[in-house]
Amino acid sequence: MDEKQITFFTDLKSKFGERFVLDTEKFPDYARDASEINVRPSAIFFAENENEVIEIINDCRVHSIPIIFRGAGTGYTGGAVPSPGALILSLEKLKKLEVNAATKTAKCGPGIITIELMKEAEKHGLFYPPDPASYDESTLGGNVAECAGGLHCKKYGVTKDYIIGLKAVTAGGEILETGVYADGELFNLSWVLIGSEGLLAAVTEIAVRLIDLPEFGPTVLAVFNNPEDAARTVAEITKNGIVPSVMEYMDGDAIDCSNKYEKSIDIDSAEAVLLFETAGSDCRAETENIIKICKKNNAASLRKEEDSAKAERLWKIRRNLSKAVKESARYKIAEDVCVPPSRLPELVGFVKELNKELPVRVNSYGHAGDGNLHVNFLLDDDKYLDDGSVALWTEKLFKKTLELGGTLTGEHGIGLTKKDYLGFEFDPPTLAAMKVFKAVFDPEDIFNPGKMFA
Repeated sequence: MDEKQITFFTDLKSKFGERFVLDTEKFPDYARDASEINVRPSAIFFAENENEVIEIINDCRVHSIPIIFRGAGTGYTGGAVPSPGALILSLEKLKKLEVNAATKTAKCGPGIITIELMKEAEKHGLFYPPDPASYDESTLGGNVAECAGGLHCKKYGVTKDYIIGLKAVTAGGEILETGVYADGELFNLSWVLIGSEGLLAAVTEIAVRLIDLPEFGPTVLAVFNNPEDAARTVAEITKNGIVPSVMEYMDGDAIDCSNKYEKSIDIDSAEAVLLFETAGSDCRAETENIIKICKKNNAASLRKEEDSAKAERLWKIRRNLSKAVKESARYKIAEDVCVPPSRLPELVGFVKELNKELPVRVNSYGHAGDGNLHVNFLLDDDKYLDDGSVALWTEKLFKKTLELGGTLTGEHGIGLTKKDYLGFEFDPPTLAAMKVFKAVFDPEDIFNPGKMFA
């Protein structure tokens, strides 16, 4: 930092006190997200209200200080990683949470943890379905930034399907209101901001719709000796018009990681596992049809759990899987790709072959209902990072995904880790149109600079 920047930050420290942090070494988590890319921020500010967000954005714009918005830092693509010389603007203290049972809506601050909204909604007999696996730590603001999916996404939809309005602060320090917050709008600006990865505005309030809490059927765990059998089961369930509320896939290596991490849950000699939950008035009949299809596709064993407490133990296998896999290796390079469910067997087979061919472990798991697969390259040293091998393997995965009619990201976003591959999927005119949005919303490029676009 130059002397002017130092003076600027020192003045802000005097104004805001301990909520403005200059000694950022004491907050190492704010130098990275789940991607483990590490860049020390110049300063961190914990805003407590919208007015403070406006004030800090205006000050930083005048002094050309880049701003990185942050929730819980659970993203996998570097979206919350600081740019050099940047201020981290944490929105985690914006914790408004108001549920209106009569209108089946809620108004929330971006710092609300996903499960907090879900639990509050359930008190009123209501349900907020988008539930990323990190629902007990990820914030709603982060979910909006990445348009997060989750275990219930196939039946109920993803974050964008539940947003009915946003309040956000622009790079010009003005409040932008969309949906229910606006008197009227010609364009659906909510959908412009959702999934924009912090490049366009600082979201300060989120209005969501809720649905009636459905009846949930039993949890079914199906074990397979062949990953392709599990993937074919998913494809056949989809083909038959059955839409489970949850349909999750895990391969053998991922299951081994989970067994070691949980220690209390053991699934013997599985090459793949599917976890199902059904919901709605016909959930019992759907469960039985799912079991029949699993048997038809060579399920080695099946477990149906009616007891909710015991079922929750089974779901911990999936909920904690990201942490379990991360603990199993020194480096976890996590990619999320998505293909049509009918092509999932081919993608699963491809990952199986990668695991055989490559000198590192490769495993996968994901939201099988919509073909979203998290593929992880697991390294015990940095040899293959330094020599560029991981980049080549990632490129190979992405090209196969596109060949199968898929997309490079199911829910993790682009951020830093995928920006060099964006041109694989989108042609130059489309990329140019995306950059126009960025230029209109943030002409001086102070919001999350260097992210998404190569």
